[in-house]
Amino acid sequence: MLKKWKRSGKAIGLTLLALTLMIVAGCQALGGVDFNEMLKQSVKVSSMESKQNIEFKLLLADGALDGEDEELTTLVKWISQINLELDDIKMSEGGNISLNGKLILNGKSIGFSLKANDKLLELNLEGVKKPVVIRLDDELLGGLYADDLYPGNDGTAEDKEAMTKTAKQIVDIVSGYAINNLPNPSKLTVEAGQEPVNGESVAGMRIHAELNGPELWDWAGKYVDALLNDKEGLNAMIAALFDALEEQTDLVGSVAGESIFGTLPKEDEKQAAVEEASESIASFLTEMREGMNESDPQSVNEILNEKTYIKIDLFVDSKLDIRKSTVEASIVPQFDDSAAAAAETDELTSMGDELSDSPFEGIWIKLSGETWNVNGAVTPEVPVDSPKALHETDLDAMEGYQLLRQLESNSTLYGLLRNDLEINKQSVQFNADYSSNPVIRTPAGVTIIPLRETVEQLGATLTKDAATGKITIYDDATYTTLVLKAGSNQAVVNGKTLKWAFPTTVVQGVTYVSARDLVKALGGELEWQDWYETNDTLVINRQP
Repeated sequence: MLKKWKRSGKAIGLTLLALTLMIVAGCQALGGVDFNEMLKQSVKVSSMESKQNIEFKLLLADGALDGEDEELTTLVKWISQINLELDDIKMSEGGNISLNGKLILNGKSIGFSLKANDKLLELNLEGVKKPVVIRLDDELLGGLYADDLYPGNDGTAEDKEAMTKTAKQIVDIVSGYAINNLPNPSKLTVEAGQEPVNGESVAGMRIHAELNGPELWDWAGKYVDALLNDKEGLNAMIAALFDALEEQTDLVGSVAGESIFGTLPKEDEKQAAVEEASESIASFLTEMREGMNESDPQSVNEILNEKTYIKIDLFVDSKLDIRKSTVEASIVPQFDDSAAAAAETDELTSMGDELSDSPFEGIWIKLSGETWNVNGAVTPEVPVDSPKALHETDLDAMEGYQLLRQLESNSTLYGLLRNDLEINKQSVQFNADYSSNPVIRTPAGVTIIPLRETVEQLGATLTKDAATGKITIYDDATYTTLVLKAGSNQAVVNGKTLKWAFPTTVVQGVTYVSARDLVKALGGELEWQDWYETNDTLVINRQP
């Protein structure tokens, strides 16, 4: 899962960059800046140093949290305003990366550093006693192209390098067709100037663009139209893709060049294959445009209204490298409850329904940063593995309380996880009618519960000595040892003998004990809750 996150993280980053730059790109240059060339060049950046800042806000509606429980209110406070500050980012051509940063939640800061190469990812978090190390095997941090293009490849380093080169060619080919057809936004300005970047004054061009919701919708429609009208460009792109793949035929596969693109066509079949692929893409774009034309205007305007916008400021140097950037975007739906709903299949309407039921009015995000040493010699810090580090397998197996033991108790992260998110909170429920081993209320008025099921749900272990009949429970969360015996109302708790309210009893092969005594010994609390109007549920809670 972490490998997929790592790969998708890079893909998301590229997507955000592409979407941002697409807004300011166009077929025509303005103020001496060739926007298309700038976008193509940004895709080719392979190494750099930078710093970035990401701000995110959930815009709460007035009184949205009135009457809500404390747990939900606390959680919303933590996530409604998030700042991520990244400094000293170093990314090399091979995809290795290192950075320092801090995450600010609810006004509280958590510092961290990250180092990653093709083998390891090392994360050091403020308040965590040990570094977290994730082993990545042979999946390169920068291996998005080769691994996605040829899944399962186990070739040599030279093979992987050759495939990565081909994949980058494919990106260039596809981006050429996509970029050349981009329309200019209506609000676009360019002016010459100087900006400080990493303490150095750089001469270049300031670019500003902005679009509100209706303008975004119109811009997207013009873009789809431009793609549809460029049949020649589409055919050329597909033909170039086949040519690029043919250069690596031996590496693509042993059966007629099988890849994610399917079997490569033979030379005499290439033209027909190009036309077939072109028609398929054109059909998809046509359906997309027809869908946009048929969308209910009211539904579209609910999301893409005047309060929804994107504003972009870029500063590019003489080489068209983007040196500074600020992107601000907001989505603030405007719902008209009196208007008739659009068709249920309308995706915008579906999204609008979900947002209208939430306590949030919208979202706001701002990304800003500056970059230097673009495509230069960059040497990131190297991750280090250690037997004493926390590895992904360790974390997967940990209960919440075990994770807290890895943290400094006075740290911000500890307070967040324990007090606000309550990751160490444990809960066990027994419903009188629906549980496989329900609670039993004895004639004496004592409630008894199934022993093994209870302690194992709390993470404790149970062993039974067949010779003596003694049952031993060890609860690592509270460092408690219990010793019980069927038929006896005595319990030994950490060496101290106590008399419980009801003897340990076996009912149809299941061992039951006094609920209140067991829960007290394990540091928990219990209460009866009425979940289903008539059915009582016994709930055990604890936070070790």
